[in-house]
Amino acid sequence: MSSTAKPNTSRWSVRLASPALMLLGAGVAWAGGSLSLLVLGWVLLLNLLAWIPAYLKQTERFYDLIGSTSFISSALLVGWMTDPGASGWFMLACVVLWSSRMAWFLVGRIHRQGKDGRFDAIKPDPVRFLNAWVMQGLWAFLCLLPVLVRLEAAPDAAGSALFWTGLGLWILGLALEVVADEQKRRFRRQYPDGSRFIESGLWRMSRHPNYVGEILLWTGITVMAAPVVSGWQWIILITPAFVYWLLRFVSGVPLLEQRADEKWGGQDAYQAYKRRTPVLFPVPWGKG
Repeated sequence: MSSTAKPNTSRWSVRLASPALMLLGAGVAWAGGSLSLLVLGWVLLLNLLAWIPAYLKQTERFYDLIGSTSFISSALLVGWMTDPGASGWFMLACVVLWSSRMAWFLVGRIHRQGKDGRFDAIKPDPVRFLNAWVMQGLWAFLCLLPVLVRLEAAPDAAGSALFWTGLGLWILGLALEVVADEQKRRFRRQYPDGSRFIESGLWRMSRHPNYVGEILLWTGITVMAAPVVSGWQWIILITPAFVYWLLRFVSGVPLLEQRADEKWGGQDAYQAYKRRTPVLFPVPWGKG
């Protein structure tokens, strides 16, 4: 009895993942307002439609492109439907700039590599592959949530000190992400055989400084929205928490740490690097 319970439970959890994610998104969107509900429906529809040819062709080559398109198209749609005001346009511009840069970086990477190994095990299973596309839609929506809530709560609100503080955090986060990615790109060009791991520049202070940047920039977006929200609209705090959870425990750090251990786990130098370098945030009391 117990020997079959775990596989059955696992099978049901996979099958229910997409409906559960959609329900979570709907609950958050309800708290955010009508604009949030509209954008949630749009990004889920976009990713569901993209999943169909992706599964039929057994490819993930345009997965990241659809992710970027989810952000950019939503920002353009919201800008067209509302009167964002100067501060609102600032936030929408931040979204478009970040997602355009992400498209250039990730789509270029998949073009060079030809595939993304994260999808090897799930592509043959339509339900598991669908879950990845639904998760991407939910990710886009939850990142956009502070922008949507601010535009719904006070579309013509002027920038405040807190707003500009959030913009500063966003700029810092984007700079960290761009610099970290560029440092790694140059390192890989220097050692194309993958025999060495990067431990210089920002990577000396964090094993994943690009993720630190991404967490900071979406925290900045949330801070930019904070001056005008109240009541249920404080659901925007889910944005930085979700981004941290996704990168730290789901699709980011665990997969990359596993690959790194497989490549360099037997090297004393790599084990020493792991001992002295935090996973994410450099903190004086331990490994963040």
